[in-house]
Amino acid sequence: MRPYYLLMFVLMGAVTYSTRIGFLGIARQIELHPLLRRALEYVPVSILATLVFPAVIAPGGNVTRMATNPYVWAAVVTAVLMLLAKRQWLAIVVGMASLVAFRALLG
Repeated sequence: MRPYYLLMFVLMGAVTYSTRIGFLGIARQIELHPLLRRALEYVPVSILATLVFPAVIAPGGNVTRMATNPYVWAAVVTAVLMLLAKRQWLAIVVGMASLVAFRALLG
């Protein structure tokens, strides 16, 4: 690895860390409006949805029919199990197992 890349990784990590720590330091000193604080609680969920939905709806970059898309069915199983059981680890394990099963059946 070139020293330039190592320096770049260290500097990118420092910038990322400093912006996060800076925001947390400022946020602790000021009182956020309850509506803004509540809205900020949904940021991680929305980012996760932004990352997951394209991979579920259009695996490989092409939108497929929903009825024959194993990723959609596995996502439905995972979401239903998460809503009913309220256990993340169980939903992840069963969701992955259902993806394997649906890929064998539909793919």
